Amino acid sequence: MAYTAPTAADLKARFPEFAAVSDTLINLILEEASAQVGETWLERDRKPAPLYLAAHLLTMEGEPGRSASGQGSATTGPVRRRKVGDVETEFAGFGRADANGRTDAGYEMTAYGRQFLRLLRLNFPAVAVV
Repeated sequence: MAYTAPTAADLKARFPEFAAVSDTLINLILEEASAQVGETWLERDRKPAPLYLAAHLLTMEGEPGRSASGQGSATTGPVRRRKVGDVETEFAGFGRADANGRTDAGYEMTAYGRQFLRLLRLNFPAVAVV
């Protein structure tokens, strides 16, 4: 069976929470995500992997809340510190190495990213050379 790249309709069918997000934005993010999943991936994972990655990227950009509310805020990572008097919020950020030195920690921030990471590891397992 020939590979068919996922579309905005596919993403919205799989993740209905993104229904309010424009197809144009979803297709742009899917294009980015699909570039991360190539011919070397198992055929069964080539369609769901970009869907999970696109959903992760959209979530990190503040979707679907941003489209639903019209507010332009994006997620900048988990809140490290919050102060209520004179309002102060500090974000931990994402994309840094975690405590174990892994740099894929950003994927751990969303359920979609964790699923993408699971598929990534199934397709490219760690190799031990003895």
